[in-house]
This record gives sequence, C-alpha cells and structure tokens, in this order.
Amino acid sequence: MAIKPIFALFTVFAISVPIGGCGGGSDSTPAAGATAPGGLYVGYYQEDPVTNPEDPLPGVFSLNLPAGNGAFSGSMYFTYVGCQSSNVGIVAGTKTEAALAGTWSGTVDGSPQSGPYSGTYDQAVGSYAGTYNNAGGKQFRDLRPCIEYSIAPNGTWEMFPVETQVPASFNVTVSGRTINWQSVSGADVSLVYVLDETVATSTGNPVVWQTLIAAGTTAVIPSSVLLQAGGGYIASVGVSDANRRRLAFGSRRFVQP
Repeated sequence: MAIKPIFALFTVFAISVPIGGCGGGSDSTPAAGATAPGGLYVGYYQEDPVTNPEDPLPGVFSLNLPAGNGAFSGSMYFTYVGCQSSNVGIVAGTKTEAALAGTWSGTVDGSPQSGPYSGTYDQAVGSYAGTYNNAGGKQFRDLRPCIEYSIAPNGTWEMFPVETQVPASFNVTVSGRTINWQSVSGADVSLVYVLDETVATSTGNPVVWQTLIAAGTTAVIPSSVLLQAGGGYIASVGVSDANRRRLAFGSRRFVQP
C-alpha cells in the first residue's frame, strides 16, 4: 500500500464556530459553575499513528468558541494536493461548561466521511483538547495518478488562544510572506498555516494557506496565495516528533503590508 509523502501533501480540518459557555470538575478544568473561556482558538488535529502508521498527518483546526453554553456550527475543508477536488464539510456541536462535543461530516474526494468528536478545557495549560473518530473506520483511497492515501479511523486534537506560544520559549514571527519559528529538539514535521481572522471569527473556510515542512524553521507563503493589503491574518506553527507528539505550538497575528 502506498503512503502519502509527508513533505508533499497536507490535510486541512478547519472549524469556525459561533455562540455557547463552560465549567468543569477535575484539577485541570474550571470548578463547577465556572466558565471556561471562549474566543478564537487555533490548533491542530493529529491522525492516530498507531492505527494509521502509513501516513499519520496533522491538520488545521480552529474554533471560534462562544462565551456561554450553547450550540455551535462551522465548516471543515479537507485537501491533500492540488489535483484533488475541493473537499468541504461541516461541524456541529454543543459547548457545555468546560466540555465540547458534536459531530463532523464532509466528503473527501467523493467519499462521505463523518464521526463524533469531544474534548475539554485544560485550565493548567489554557487549551482545549480531545479526540475524534471516523465512523467509516480506516480507509485506503487510490486516486492515481493524483494521489494515494489512508484515512485514519481516529485521532486527537488540541487548540490554544491566538498569540499563545507553547512552550513559552517557542516563538513564531512573520515578516512579509516569510514565517519563521524556533528550532525544536526532536522535531520531525511542522504544520504551518495562515488563517483569515475575519473569516475565522464569522463563517466560511478561514484557511488561506497551509503546508507541511519535513525539515527547517522557515516557510514562505507563495506569491500565488492572495493576501489582502491591510488584511488581518494569523500564522500558526505546530511542531511534532516522529511519534506525532506535539513538541511546540505557536501563533502570531499579522497585517499584510
């Protein structure tokens, strides 16, 4: 079975969400009755490397969470390489105190995909994290001569407030169309992406550009990618090791000159 070359393709799972609230129960979640924060969160999802060792890719994940309890909805966008068709899906869910739960669904290259996801707020880290499942289980897609790839049956996700750097020493900078980040020991792959902040906090697909970097600490947004002069964007970088464990994540707002 052929695998996805990790430096040649990318996966996107982008979710933008309106209106909802929070509280919790464990040492790492807010006390019962307290409210976990809302606002725009950016992060990643990671295909499970145990059940999908062939090509466990990370992908973009963003949430515009409500301040109170309630339902939310959003959009997903799945793409690997340019020869594929545009793959757009939707997300529905409910925020209840410190918990997020719902379903995701979409069509990936003509194949319907869906499943549940859930997660909670970690007060100690300041992030939301959880798991997702694919109701269709593991699948191999043969789209030659375009691409061959596997779809993982499950995975994890994590997200942080915009402008958060984890660890605190990890730094992401943007100059023009160049995104730089600090070298991290043990790094194997870096997920790099740009969101349109206006779209990310409203409706639609906020992903402007994304790529996977197998080595290095610099990515250049191609000139073919349209960035509006004076537009507000968010550059995010997630670094993982060979076992697909997150080593660092950071994001930075920037205004295109």
